[in-house]
Amino acid sequence: MVKVLDLHKNRIRNIPTDVTSLEALQELNVAFNSLAHLPGCGSFSSLSVLTIDYNAISNPSAHFFQSCQKIRSIKAGNNPFQCTCELREFIQSIGQVSSEVVEGWPDSYECDSPESYKGTLLKDFHLSPLSCNTALLIVTIVVTGLVFAVTVTILCIYFDLPWYLRMVCQWTQTQHRARNINLDDLQRTFQFHAFISYSGHDSAWVKNELLPNLEKEDIRICLHERNFVPGKSIVENIINCIEKSYKSIFVLSPNFVQSEWCHYELYFAHHNLFHEGSNNLILILLEPIPKYSIPSNYHKLKTLMAQRTYLEWPKEKNKHGLFWANLRASIHIKLMKQAKEIAHTYI
Repeated sequence: MVKVLDLHKNRIRNIPTDVTSLEALQELNVAFNSLAHLPGCGSFSSLSVLTIDYNAISNPSAHFFQSCQKIRSIKAGNNPFQCTCELREFIQSIGQVSSEVVEGWPDSYECDSPESYKGTLLKDFHLSPLSCNTALLIVTIVVTGLVFAVTVTILCIYFDLPWYLRMVCQWTQTQHRARNINLDDLQRTFQFHAFISYSGHDSAWVKNELLPNLEKEDIRICLHERNFVPGKSIVENIINCIEKSYKSIFVLSPNFVQSEWCHYELYFAHHNLFHEGSNNLILILLEPIPKYSIPSNYHKLKTLMAQRTYLEWPKEKNKHGLFWANLRASIHIKLMKQAKEIAHTYI
């Protein structure tokens, strides 16, 4: 009755069939061979000592210790362990037995592949359950995507996130352009911060909303009814006000596109934009303008609205603060006192 069997250095690739029938076998040494798997103890019901180091075992079975209940010592180090998800369960099973049972642990148990883990001790090899469970990974991605989509939808519907993002983007662009402006030249050139062009039908909004919120911050506004010089033609006054203003603000609405004078003011401001090579136009969309309502001779307005960003007047009061901050940031420069004194001569 064979109880101890030494088969080390025999170049065997599989445990011989006649060996698996040795039910009384207690100690088996198959080190320095070419075995690719840990043998189970289905036939070796009495096996208590197994030496199987220096073989070709890359993915040892995680069920070895369950099938080999009587094992008191196993020496399986110095094998080319492949550190992948399949090896996690074997490492976990080692952690559930006494440290005296697994000889050479942990120093002789190292990853041989993949290259990124080569030389890493098995006890230091860790992979998240998520990366090893495809179904769990898919569920997590789907749930995360749904939560993100629902969150974005809620933000868009209830908090109008796209509007806030556009406003922040415009404010950032304004701050960037402001850093590239020669303030000395501007202070010598302009008498007003902004010239306002609007339809008479929108004058209530201009006088009750626009002017108070700008002029309370010491922003000088040029309006045709108070700054046009008597005796000069309307066209000459329009050109003069545009040239003396840092920005030209156009309050766009269906009423605006029906005004011939608003068309002239937009034309001259647009011409001044290309002539001066500056970014001096600010478009405020007070009310939506259907494309079909824009007259064919307003091709410049169509082009501007298609190519340039504009500030959209929000109906919700909680958005007004950001709107005014954005508008003031785009036109607020320090004008010289002399310019202010000259401006008073227009009143």
